[in-house]
Amino acid sequence: MKNLLLLVSITVGIFFPYGHKFTFLIRYFLMALLFFSFLDIKIDKNIVGIKHFIILVSLIAASFISYFVIYSFDKLLAQTAFITAIAPTAIAAPVIISLKKGKVEFTLFSLVLTNIVVTVILPFILPLIINSGSDITFNDILLPVLITFTMPLILARLVKAASVSLWKKLIDLKDGSFYILVVNVYLATSGASYYIRNNLTSDLSLVYHIGFVTALICVFLFTLGWFIGGKEYASEASQALGQKIIRTQYGSQ
Repeated sequence: MKNLLLLVSITVGIFFPYGHKFTFLIRYFLMALLFFSFLDIKIDKNIVGIKHFIILVSLIAASFISYFVIYSFDKLLAQTAFITAIAPTAIAAPVIISLKKGKVEFTLFSLVLTNIVVTVILPFILPLIINSGSDITFNDILLPVLITFTMPLILARLVKAASVSLWKKLIDLKDGSFYILVVNVYLATSGASYYIRNNLTSDLSLVYHIGFVTALICVFLFTLGWFIGGKEYASEASQALGQKIIRTQYGSQ
């Protein structure tokens, strides 16, 4: 039923993109989702493991491999593939894992690690790929991510420390936060659909090619993450490697 609702929200967003006016709410809804996700996480040194660094290396390697493989066919698509593959773990990844009753701590650390490393190396790498100067800074990638996930994390810890009874009641409401995700998916899809309808109509074939390459890379990374995670962290690693943060004028996911 939940998967069906997500498909419905995507379909409605594509054909009825009226939600594009409210895409500024995506970040705040995402913070609400993270708050519920962080209510019962356990943070300690044991959450860090070798799989996190394998995910990081795989992310960087996949970006260069996809770029050089596609470059001989189409330079623009190769650049798109590189940017898609090297995008760090999305803020939404811990939310998805929380709703799946997985280990949020694993995905949270991967989110922090990939965002920090990509933020550091991308300003040096991107000019070589797109042959132009790069103005990507800490404020562009890492700062919004840090703010978006640290505020719900701190609030969740404060609630638990201040009132155990309130904390337990909020945990009981955790599954209901799925409907916030449904709304967020609709808003994000509406924003993308509206942008394509009004800005990329001159070359729809290019849009289809970019969409195909992006989807192919994401499917590959989700699958690779599943194998990296093994039996214990299959879903968590899959989300960490495949769920991408894409920054646009509508925000990030």
